[in-house]
Amino acid sequence: MLETARGVLAPPPSALVKNPMVSLTNDHARTSSVLAMTGDAGKGSVDGGGAFRREDGDGGTPAEASRLVIVVDDDRSIVEGLALLLEAWGYDVLTALSLNELAQRLPQAPGRPGLVLADHFLPAGGTGAQAVEMVRAHVGAPVPALILTGDTMPERQAEAAALGCRLLHKPVQIGPLKDMVDTLMSGAG
Repeated sequence: MLETARGVLAPPPSALVKNPMVSLTNDHARTSSVLAMTGDAGKGSVDGGGAFRREDGDGGTPAEASRLVIVVDDDRSIVEGLALLLEAWGYDVLTALSLNELAQRLPQAPGRPGLVLADHFLPAGGTGAQAVEMVRAHVGAPVPALILTGDTMPERQAEAAALGCRLLHKPVQIGPLKDMVDTLMSGAG
């Protein structure tokens, strides 16, 4: 069962594994541990098609445009961890590990995306900005976006601002990530 306190999601202890390659940190537990979400600990999975689906038997409805988050990152453990978090927060998720995979999966999106959440550095020299542009071109309209990066150079902030995106630096705290996602998905960001 997931606990919430002060609006911060705390995954159950069985879902947390120390993993230096994953950059989601849990401020709720007041620890600097780096966390990863394992697929078997939550109530869902990422399928081969990159769409996160619930396995809790709630008979959920098809994804609505405003609830769909596109997640693009080249690290599978980060993609899966983000998918688990976003689904726990009530969002539907479509994932991709590269720009090529994103191009293949966008036509399969179960609705109009409400948010793009992308890592800045993607395989083959791709960028999160390119992922955002691809989704916006596919939809034919602006889509809010959040770029995640460990690069703290001022150029990253300027690039994100020029594209009308928000930027969070890694390691990403779960509480601020949730606040930012909720704000952008509500249209207030």
